[in-house]
Amino acid sequence: MGFKDAMKTNVEGLARRSLEAGARGQAKVESMQAKRRGDGLLHDLGAAFYIEQRLDGDARTTRTLLAALDQHAAEHGLDTSRDVAGPAVPLHPPTPPRPADQE
Repeated sequence: MGFKDAMKTNVEGLARRSLEAGARGQAKVESMQAKRRGDGLLHDLGAAFYIEQRLDGDARTTRTLLAALDQHAAEHGLDTSRDVAGPAVPLHPPTPPRPADQE
């Protein structure tokens, strides 16, 4: 194998690895964008539900967001890990300790 053949093989290998790395990077970007979209839908759904329940908002908005979230989850999955699904603020804050009885 001559010098030109060796260089051509090296260049082809480098080009292939570069394309593979680009494809992996693009897949990562798309995955992050899908996660961000899902997080946004969850946020919007929570806001719509709160408005519906507490401020006499329109239930159609909640149903529309649920449908969008269902479609997104079917296509990309959905992060329902504990830190996402759990409330950010405790629903029932701990009660402060009572002072000890003084004698």
